[in-house]
Amino acid sequence: MRLGAVPSGNAGTALTLKEMARLARSGAKDPGVIQVASSLVRDLPQYDRVGEIRALHGFVRDSIRYTNDPTDLELLRTPRAILEMGVGDCDDKSTLLASLLRCIGRPSRYVAVELRGLHGFSHVFVETPLGRKWVPLETIKPVPAGWGPPRAQVTRRMVAHI
Repeated sequence: MRLGAVPSGNAGTALTLKEMARLARSGAKDPGVIQVASSLVRDLPQYDRVGEIRALHGFVRDSIRYTNDPTDLELLRTPRAILEMGVGDCDDKSTLLASLLRCIGRPSRYVAVELRGLHGFSHVFVETPLGRKWVPLETIKPVPAGWGPPRAQVTRRMVAHI
């Protein structure tokens, strides 16, 4: 999906996160996406919430190749399209991960961040609760579940629940 006239600044980021949430909710009803989520967790012990999070995060991080959107174009893809193409940028990979988490009954939220030295929100990742703590799930770097951008590098955050 190509975003049309998106306002700049905070309003544009909020609108993008809202559309990503819609795509994640819709994708969690797609039988193909549900099948992928189920296959990734089916061999885990029952109630292994940490294992579920690690399995879904690891799949999106390692099996979906990070690639930029076309020059001067912001694309948001459906979870099914991301799975079929096997590529996506940070918003695509976050949408897929949020959708997979939703398929197995795990809530999540998006966190858009502005990083020191960059103007505006330039990155997004997913968080999911584990107990009372929200666990960051970075999908474009080879890092484990629980790793998030260092606080010293983040100048602003915008959170959107799915």
